[in-house]
Amino acid sequence: MGWAPLVVAMLAVVPAAAQGPGHAGMRPQAPLITAPDDPGRQIPSTLSLTESGGVNGFASANDAPPVTADLPSANRPVVVELFTSQGCSSCPPADAMLTMLAGQNDVLALSYHVDYWDYLGWADSFARPEFTERQTAYAHAVGERSVYTPQIIVDGQDTAVAPGPAQLMGLIDAHRFAPAQVTIQRDRTDIGETIELQPLSDLGGKIDVLLIRYAPERPVDMTAGENRGKTVVYTNVVLAMQHLTRWDGLQPLRLTVRADLVGDAAFPDDTRHALLVQRMMGKRALPGPIVAAIRLD
Repeated sequence: MGWAPLVVAMLAVVPAAAQGPGHAGMRPQAPLITAPDDPGRQIPSTLSLTESGGVNGFASANDAPPVTADLPSANRPVVVELFTSQGCSSCPPADAMLTMLAGQNDVLALSYHVDYWDYLGWADSFARPEFTERQTAYAHAVGERSVYTPQIIVDGQDTAVAPGPAQLMGLIDAHRFAPAQVTIQRDRTDIGETIELQPLSDLGGKIDVLLIRYAPERPVDMTAGENRGKTVVYTNVVLAMQHLTRWDGLQPLRLTVRADLVGDAAFPDDTRHALLVQRMMGKRALPGPIVAAIRLD
């Protein structure tokens, strides 16, 4: 099979309005948000994003030891996505867990701030509608009708209500040592870095490649809302998502990334970048398993 080349200039991607159904930044077809009066307390039943049923019944963070790991590095990082809000009183412990995870080389921890708690008296300074849409799309993929914070999703597949550190590490370990689905080859060339993705088996459908821009650390002093008077340090705060391409997952895919085009004056100087390679589910192309993640800097 021949290569399917794609030269990616990171600033010249398809705008959200021109993307097809299910692309990042596009609102789901039907409203989903059910915002209880007491965020983080009145929450729906545990979501299970794996076909086998996922993991349920996590203990609270106080019932488990701190997050620690002394394990071999994986070939690719496990992606841990936290959906959080500055206006949610139950979120700071999950935010702290994400900070601990961010120091592990074999984990890509990402913090998405949602906007559906802004009405409680404090507008989240990092919230964007597309992050809420990503969380609702995950819920749609498993037939759920409501979302909540904090929610942690591991590699686009496993989630649970308020996982403690030990339970969360168990989820991460399961994905850390799972068989690879693609091989990744990276080479420096005169025109930039070439990244080649080779499927090792049938990936089960169309694959989206997303560029994630994130800030490594941001402290926030809350002067109103449920976290009034608190200073919370947020780690790997997602600033933007961009859809780069949709891959058939059958033939190898080649992308050329120029480091000098990754940066954007619209974003802070310390902005970092990563690619998520994610299988899309069903006719509506809802987000499913993340088959690879690539740090660009």
